[in-house]
Amino acid sequence: MSRERFFEDEHRIVDAAISLICEIGYDKFSTRRLAARLGVSPMTLYNYFSNKEEIVQVSVSTAYEKAFEAIQNDLRDYFERESACPLLGFVEMGRKLLAFSKQYPQMYSLVFVMGFAPYCEQSSIVECYNYTSQRVLERLVDRDVEKELHQHIYLFQVLAAALVRNIYTGGNSTDDDAFESNLLLSYERLLKPFERYFAACPDTQ
Repeated sequence: MSRERFFEDEHRIVDAAISLICEIGYDKFSTRRLAARLGVSPMTLYNYFSNKEEIVQVSVSTAYEKAFEAIQNDLRDYFERESACPLLGFVEMGRKLLAFSKQYPQMYSLVFVMGFAPYCEQSSIVECYNYTSQRVLERLVDRDVEKELHQHIYLFQVLAAALVRNIYTGGNSTDDDAFESNLLLSYERLLKPFERYFAACPDTQ
């Protein structure tokens, strides 16, 4: 088998695994079901992956890499607007995480609800949050507040993730309007006080 054919088949397996996990969830996912979808024998899959967990790990990582690459591209467009208040980039991140949880609920569950290691620390997620933080700090005009701002950013990210999880799990305030209100309230309490340290934010106009 050529190297090109090997990677082409591997990508086909991963794409099929992502689709299957999104449809039936991790608990019902099996190499037998995946092989049936691909029209091959289960043993064929082991020419490419060691076991079921490796298939799931690569598939989840691939799904999050694609999703958060798209999110990061959107955020890049946001930060390129000089008039945009950079702190609001974290609000955009919260909205995009909610959209991801609805588009790929089974994938979202593996990382943010079930917390399966090693899925709970996806490099694409960390990179996206780091990118947003870097773009914000680049435009900070008073470095003396950087440490305190970091703490408030962390708390905001925790709250935003909790609000998305609350909608996913069907907890209180599960509609989009309530999510938006709570997200903005979190921003008002944690990040808005720092707007005065950014030239593009309303309080500094």
